[in-house]
This record gives sequence, C-alpha cells and structure tokens, in this order.
Amino acid sequence: MNRPLPRVGVSHCLLGETVRYDGDHRRQDWIVSHLAAHVALVAVCPETSAGLGVPREPVHLAWAPKDGLRVRGNDSGRDFTDALERGVACSLERLRQGPLDGCLLKARSPSCGLAVEVMGGREAIPGRFAEALKTDWPEAVRAEADALEDPAAREAFCIRLFARARLRALFSGAWIPGDLAAFHAREKMLLLVHGRPAYTRLGRLVAEAGRWPREALAGEYTRRFMAALAGPTTRGRHVDALQHLSGHLRGRLDPLRRARVRETIEDYRHGRCPRQRVLACLRALADELDLAWVRRQSYLDPCPPSLLSRG
Repeated sequence: MNRPLPRVGVSHCLLGETVRYDGDHRRQDWIVSHLAAHVALVAVCPETSAGLGVPREPVHLAWAPKDGLRVRGNDSGRDFTDALERGVACSLERLRQGPLDGCLLKARSPSCGLAVEVMGGREAIPGRFAEALKTDWPEAVRAEADALEDPAAREAFCIRLFARARLRALFSGAWIPGDLAAFHAREKMLLLVHGRPAYTRLGRLVAEAGRWPREALAGEYTRRFMAALAGPTTRGRHVDALQHLSGHLRGRLDPLRRARVRETIEDYRHGRCPRQRVLACLRALADELDLAWVRRQSYLDPCPPSLLSRG
C-alpha cells in the first residue's frame, strides 16, 4: 500500500531536547527510535518559543473570579499569560507550514497537557497549546506520550494517525464523490472493527454525496470518520473481520489450506497467536490469489507493521 506520510507535531522535550524548565528532557524512545522512521515529526515548545528560557521558573494554570484563567509562576506568582500565548501562536505558525495529522504531547504541561490541573478549584482542562490545537485541527489525532507506553494505545494511535493521513491525501487532491466511495470501500473492515453503526452512518453519507457541497462533504466525512475510529475495538470484532475476509478464499483454496487459515484465526481468538500473523497470512493469500477487494482493505495493512502491537 502506498501510504501518505503523516505529519505529526511533537513536544520538543519528548525527542530528548533539553528544553524543560529544569534544563532536562523527557525523551520517549518509542517516538525517537520507532515512530520517527515512518512520519514527519515537527518539534514545538510553546514555552521556549515564548522566550521563557532554559532553565526557567515552572508555571501553572490558575483561576480567579476576577482575572479568569491565567498562567503564573510557581514561585514568584508572576503572570506569564501573555508571553505563553505568544509562544503558542509561534508554535501554531510552525505547524501551519504543512498539513497536520496528529500531535504527541507532554502530559501535565500547562502548555501541552490534555488534562492539566488548575489552581482555584476548577476541573482539569487542556493546556493553552493543546486547547489551541483542538480548535485549529479538531480531527488531528492527539495523545499524551505517557499514555502511549501501553502497546495497545500506541497501536490505536498509529492506526488512527495513518487513517487520517490517507483521508487527508484524498481530500487534498481533485477528488469526486466516486473517489470518496472507493475510499470508504477500502476502509470498510477497519471501520467495522470499531462498530457497525458508525460504518453504516458513514455509508449513508457517501450515498448522499451528490447532494452535499464539496467542502461541506469533506468536512463532515472527516469528522465522522475520525470519530468512528476513536471508538473501541474488541477481539471478537477483529475475529469477525478476519473471518469475513477469509470467506473470500472460498472456492479458491484447497480444503486443507482453508482449514489452516481457520485454525490461525481461532488461535488469535484464544490468544495463542498475534493478530499480525493472521493479517500477514491473509495478505499473502490475497496477493497469491489476486483477490483485489481483499488486498485493498486498509485493515490488512493499516500502518507500518513495526508500529502494531503483538497482541
């Protein structure tokens, strides 16, 4: 599969750069050693872009009835709100130099965290940069790097990231409703493992494509598509998808080979082999038997295999 290259914003400290307030970093080896080989990373740090320096006084979010939400120094109480907003604007401008498919952010950071504590009794909210990202690129895949220490969470992030890049590539070209229908068909099995209702609703939208203004259709399909992929999957749904795909082998394989495919799927169902092994088997058979519809399914090859979990 010819994959578009996802463009991913990333908190600079996660790449091992010493830009944190204490002059340290929070390097994430998975990002640097694995993900970086398959995506275009764009490093940003709103706090250094704000000119706050390294090292610097740490800051926090604070709420007061009179002043509203402010960014204040932990020790001095100094107001850094305007400075940080300038740093956020600078970081956003850097990301606007190209498309944006996703962001990997430093947890608990008052600029980058997705859920940051606020002094003054308010519930946790996104940091100032994270909030701006959500406003400017609502469909980009966002995650805190700490959450991706879990292999299943990493896999889900990567699958959504590469799906977002595929869809972005479609809508950035001279597409017509037929191209969207073909895209939707290729994503069928991937969508189904996240739930049939969302797939069905998207199908209705595609069927009505001719009634929509072009830009509005692209925006609505993107919103619904990314929301669908954000839903949870289950092993049972994966088994259903694998069995559906293996059904296309009927009449094309001898009984013994078909039985081996069924056994491999059952091994996955019971946790005796990883899903990657079943996917590799089905890919090879689709190539061998020239099963074009099966081979085109993004579910068989949703992202580089090295980014998939072993589960």
